[in-house]
Amino acid sequence: MISKKLLYNKVLGLAVAALTFVACTDTWDDHYESLGNGANSVHQGSLWQAISSNPNLSNFASVLEACNYKPILDGSQVFTVFAPTNDQFTQAQAEAWINDYQQQVAANVHQKNNTVLKEFVQNHIALYNHSVSSLRVDSIVMMNGKYAVLSDTAINGVKLLDKNQLYENGVLYTLDKQVNYLPTVFEYVSKDAELDSLRSFLYNSHYYYREFDPGQSVPGSIVDGKMQYLDSVFYQINELFSWTGRINSEDSTYLFLAPKNDTWKELVEKYEPYFNYPEKVANRDSLVYTMPRLAVLAGSSFSRTFNSDEQLQDSAMSTECTINYVNRKAQWFRPFEYYQYFKPLEAKGAMGNVEKVQCSNGEVLKTTDWNISDLNTFNTYVFSTSKIKEVSKVKNSSSTNATDSIETIKAQMHYVTSDNKYFDKLWGNQYIEFEQQTTTMNHYVTYILPNVLSNMGYDIYLVAAPALAGDSTASDVSRLPTEVRCTIFNPGKGEEQLMGPDGTHKTFVTTPDAVDYILLAENYQFNTCTYNVSESDLQACLKIETRVGNADIRNNKKTRTMRINCILLVPHGTLELVDALPSEIGSPAVPVAANHVGTPGVLLYPHGKYTDRSYRAWYLQR
Repeated sequence: MISKKLLYNKVLGLAVAALTFVACTDTWDDHYESLGNGANSVHQGSLWQAISSNPNLSNFASVLEACNYKPILDGSQVFTVFAPTNDQFTQAQAEAWINDYQQQVAANVHQKNNTVLKEFVQNHIALYNHSVSSLRVDSIVMMNGKYAVLSDTAINGVKLLDKNQLYENGVLYTLDKQVNYLPTVFEYVSKDAELDSLRSFLYNSHYYYREFDPGQSVPGSIVDGKMQYLDSVFYQINELFSWTGRINSEDSTYLFLAPKNDTWKELVEKYEPYFNYPEKVANRDSLVYTMPRLAVLAGSSFSRTFNSDEQLQDSAMSTECTINYVNRKAQWFRPFEYYQYFKPLEAKGAMGNVEKVQCSNGEVLKTTDWNISDLNTFNTYVFSTSKIKEVSKVKNSSSTNATDSIETIKAQMHYVTSDNKYFDKLWGNQYIEFEQQTTTMNHYVTYILPNVLSNMGYDIYLVAAPALAGDSTASDVSRLPTEVRCTIFNPGKGEEQLMGPDGTHKTFVTTPDAVDYILLAENYQFNTCTYNVSESDLQACLKIETRVGNADIRNNKKTRTMRINCILLVPHGTLELVDALPSEIGSPAVPVAANHVGTPGVLLYPHGKYTDRSYRAWYLQR
């Protein structure tokens, strides 16, 4: 479920450390001795002197000099440089890199974001000294943070020519061509014209920005009461990584399902009506823009930690998925499989028709077929189990304060124990008992309905609990039914009495000794969305009031005591109640007619059909 993480969580972006020159503690004596060579094996001069004096490295040297790397490679800092020779790295290619660098400088692009430095210069330089041997294959980190596989013959598949050339401040290798730059999943999105719409959201400056880190910066003098910094360090932050995972990180591996431009547009247009926020809600314009796009984005990223090739044969768990079944049950009262997609590699699966693009930290899966239903992501069941706004009150006759009142109802939470026959038949194995304080008066309770979508058809159920669920020895009087009338507050419409499925205004009578699903309204739509809305006066609410006459009380026909398990809102048509499980997995369910269905044997999951996994989950909780 999409939460408020966007408002509060900030996930650090591209690591600064990999782009910052740090002091090297290696000594050349240690390195030289590890190779078993004599001191004469170290060539005179610096790395820059070696590169600039080699005529077959002149094109590479010209790029280094234009990008101000001459003093860096001519200093005391220790590096390993992989230099492509002129045979395959031409003057025209060098000039293209130089022109690109200068254009970015002229456009005031920060050096740490300059793509020439990151994708070419730093892609051929590593901090510290790295030698090769036929006895091992190493993984090294380049200055741009990319991992490279270094053997005695190649780096990332590019052939090494001259090897282990030791100089006063590092090691020099020559290559037969330049090393290709593999972008991260996040970087690739910015480069592909078919993903422009997705890129404009992921790279929106509202979510993607730099933040100054004074703790890592070098302080200088104080001017006019403000600290001046000799060297300022910034972190790149993207708040959307709360949903996608660290798709910018070289230390993680992801599969990222990316809708192409037309598909992105179709999905956003489809979801926008669901997020019509009230005019008075704080930051309305931002929410109206952000939430439909997050609805597309959430559930599209898959960490390889939980999605191996073998696991993907069964299901794919996105970064939004609650992986542990116990946690799912604690959150949803059932182990719902939101943000988890079964048989994803099949033709109609989530990853069934994609164009794969290899990246340094995973794969981008470009697609025009979006085979993920909103019923498996943000369009979830809505529960209200204990979100009570108010209960009925009467004026306190003993008080002189005109506004002083007392509640006419006593509320008590009850929990269903594991030895009770109703255990695991109530959502959360709990219910609230509302008992009248004055025997001659009807009373009411108002529940808040959280996180409803606008223009979404909901079937609204009042789930009533039997007295026996809390007390297996409950008396006949305690087990009597009650009669209620329900009124809904729709923030866009005001109050209206709910109708039953037959379209008439009516009261509803509970069924004794049953977990009773009372269908209050079918395909009901809210005008405005309350997803993550905190303002109390903008919340959707349901008022439940008893409608029991005194004669029914005297004759022990009904009671004014209400036992409410929850208010349940489900996307229209996705909940089917049955008396018993079908005899075989996959066989049709037998729906129970009428409003009062008694104790249901199974609740279907939001995808609207039985699956083998649904049955396993059902049996686990019995």
